Amino acid sequence: MKKISYWLSALLMLFVWSSCEKDNPGETPDVKFPKFLYATPADQSVDVLLDTEISAVYNTDIALDETIPVTVNDQQATVTVQARKLIFTIALEKNKTYQISIPKGAVKNAKGEAAEAVSFSFSTVADSKRYEAEEAALTNGAVVESALSGYSGTGYVNQKDGDISFKVTLPEEGKYTLSFRYSNGNSKKENDLVVNGTPLSTVVFDATNEWRTISVNKVSLKTGENTILIKKNWGWINLDYIEIAPAGEDIPFHIAANLVTPSASKEAVNVYEFLKENFGQKVISGAMANYSTGIEEAQWMFDNTGKWPALAGFDLINYTTSWGVSPYTQMTANVKNWWNENGLVSIMWHWRDPLKQSDEFYTEKTTFDVSKISDTNSEEYQAMITDIDAIAGYLKQFKEAGIPILWRPLHEAAGAWFWWGAKGAGPCKTLWKLMFDRLVHHHGLNNLIWVWTSDASDTALDWYPGDEYVDIIGMDIYPGENQHGSQYIAFDKVKSLYEGRKIVTLSECGSIPSIESMFEYGDTWSWFMPWNGDYTRSDSHNGATYFSSLLTNEKVITRDKMPSLKE
Repeated sequence: MKKISYWLSALLMLFVWSSCEKDNPGETPDVKFPKFLYATPADQSVDVLLDTEISAVYNTDIALDETIPVTVNDQQATVTVQARKLIFTIALEKNKTYQISIPKGAVKNAKGEAAEAVSFSFSTVADSKRYEAEEAALTNGAVVESALSGYSGTGYVNQKDGDISFKVTLPEEGKYTLSFRYSNGNSKKENDLVVNGTPLSTVVFDATNEWRTISVNKVSLKTGENTILIKKNWGWINLDYIEIAPAGEDIPFHIAANLVTPSASKEAVNVYEFLKENFGQKVISGAMANYSTGIEEAQWMFDNTGKWPALAGFDLINYTTSWGVSPYTQMTANVKNWWNENGLVSIMWHWRDPLKQSDEFYTEKTTFDVSKISDTNSEEYQAMITDIDAIAGYLKQFKEAGIPILWRPLHEAAGAWFWWGAKGAGPCKTLWKLMFDRLVHHHGLNNLIWVWTSDASDTALDWYPGDEYVDIIGMDIYPGENQHGSQYIAFDKVKSLYEGRKIVTLSECGSIPSIESMFEYGDTWSWFMPWNGDYTRSDSHNGATYFSSLLTNEKVITRDKMPSLKE
């Protein structure tokens, strides 16, 4: 009987349940009332990337009532439903604000119950934006101040001995112009620019008492967040803000067709044509004499890598001194032997005090006054002419031997640490032009290729003697230990300043940029010339291991790859 009662009860319950189903055929059990939970991106978000999903999420599975339009910026939106998510199809544009509106009843649950109205907005990332320095991350003593008038925002940053770091969000990978608004107490300063952990270049902040803006073009930045660090180098600045904008059009090179020397020797023309042909395609390797007349560093490179550099650099530092004109017979032999082996030759001149009162060339160690270059009756003028004539006598033997010289006098003049730059741009330019006229027209030296050493400051052109006196623009860059990254910021600045009319070379350096970074970023220098001693041999700058890789790179020209340029 117990078993019969059990089965009768079960049948009765099944009958009751079945009757209920028939009475309520459309009812869905356990369906929640539709409620909005969150949006992606969140309401009022800024710097939203262009590939971000735009969606609204609810607490239950949803359906869309297509008779009630969902809008984006008052236009009907294209939307799809995936379970609890309403997904918008929007081709996001840079620097734009979007207003999303979901009216009441547009979203329903499975029972047809309507969700309340929802709206949210967001702004996409801009490719042009200002970032206030006072909102940056400050370290090592940098502080926010407001004592100087005319700043933007709520203040500015006095860098002191510290660093200033910005987080910058961008819509897409590419090249950008980075602008700095600064003041520096009317004293020229330098800081290192580090992007996403990679040191890029030293940025020169020219002297100013006012707020001033300088720009660095073609900074490579990635999609999304980037870190831009202004790292203390030499001197402090007050930084108001930085601005990011898409980089402008690149200036193409259109190198001067001919050398500035009239009737240049055929060998000089051959070298110049070789430099033009390879500029931007390959990079010429160089080695500087140690101390001034030998090929010690070139020999060291060969001993450690099996490769001779293509270019040997020498220095006339001791040719005109108080103890008389040096014979320089070792240098003469080395230059001739190097050229006979198809090598290229560069000569610079650390010009000692022409009056022979100090035998120094540093401004702080000599009182020689280059401004007397305009006074033809002055003792200083006569002394400079005497030294130039002496140098001409030495260089003439290379003309007679058919050896062209990459001639680089009066280097680093704008730094003012040598006497030839101590009195400003005017006297230095006058001296350069006088030397050009004296060597080329008076002494008839037609084997010289004239290399002017520039910096990347906004005042660089103030020092420039002029296109008719210069064949090649050189830069001397010492970026610090083991800094083999691209120096494209300095390269591009000089390219822009001189409007692409001249070959640009790394005429003197510490750590050599890697060839890979040169061709990735475009700072394809005509040649590189590391300074002697530790700058060449030490692993903290270059060293044997680095040179072994560098000199065997297919884009680096070593002496064994040089053609004969004699005919």
